[in-house]
Amino acid sequence: MFIKISKSIIENILTNAINFIEKKDHSQITSHILLEATDLLTIKATDTEFGIEYTNSNCEIIEKGKTTINGKKFYEIIKALNDDFISIQIEKNIAIISQNHSIYKLPTFDANEFPEFPNIKNLKKIELNSIEFIDGLKKVLPVIDNNNPKYELNGTLLDISEKNLNLVATDTKRLALYKIEENSQKDIQIIIPKKAISEIRKLFLDNFDIYFDETNLIIKSNNITFFTQLINGKFPDYKRIIPNEYKYIIKLNKTTFTKAIKQINIISNEIKITIQKNQMLFESISDETFEAKTDIEIVSEIENFTFAVNSKFILDFLNVIDDEIEMCLNEENIPFSLRDKNFQTIIMPLTI
Repeated sequence: MFIKISKSIIENILTNAINFIEKKDHSQITSHILLEATDLLTIKATDTEFGIEYTNSNCEIIEKGKTTINGKKFYEIIKALNDDFISIQIEKNIAIISQNHSIYKLPTFDANEFPEFPNIKNLKKIELNSIEFIDGLKKVLPVIDNNNPKYELNGTLLDISEKNLNLVATDTKRLALYKIEENSQKDIQIIIPKKAISEIRKLFLDNFDIYFDETNLIIKSNNITFFTQLINGKFPDYKRIIPNEYKYIIKLNKTTFTKAIKQINIISNEIKITIQKNQMLFESISDETFEAKTDIEIVSEIENFTFAVNSKFILDFLNVIDDEIEMCLNEENIPFSLRDKNFQTIIMPLTI
């Protein structure tokens, strides 16, 4: 194999591909990146749990073939070279990377041993709005749990039923729900891992197709194919947690509300919120030696309503929405909701 490619193209590809390789055990072929030169250049990376494939036609293919190169070293070499064309050549199972007076030689693995990727032909297609799907993933991502022994909580539920497509995440202290309406499919429930969602948000913006089966999810655009293994488990019955109605709904300006929360957050991330007629008061509650208070004006007929909350849960919501929001309340000691159009987070209050 012998190719020439510009630094900017190969570096952009490797910047994303490096996230998919095995990082701890460099003796594994999954610590390598696969390069295959045919009529196009194909680059693959995977740790077997998820993977990425790029195809690129902006490459001079002098000799066809395929090889693997240690992903970490390959990326570091490409970054260190100048902004010019780079040659990559294989001689006697050695990858030779060169540019002008700079030459690097790296060992390779047998490219035929590189893990196979799932085949789209065997999967079902999901019809959805690509832009809304990515927006939904971005908004529920902060609520996904980390390293929970209940594996299903370490991902986002994609739930398609009736006329809605719902993206749902929970860490048991809060629940995020993003609704995409006017769906034409029924009865699909899959759980997408958190680390896969983090990569999907960076890789795709719009105009892509999604395929799935019981084991894998594949997302495909013009030159990128991404796959991830799905989480095998039963997601909690989130619909029973969502109230059908609320006693009080208060409209809040995002900027004003955020500023008040951050002021108290300097002293404590546990905040007591008291709602009175046309006023919302904020107080720190977790430190006896420090104290913080502030208030904002609101439109409310509530005489007195007090609850406490972890400010991180509120800020996570505010960081992914645009402008005016709704705070929806029933009783002081039960979960409340923050809503922005088709997205809401239901939060469990703290015990004061």
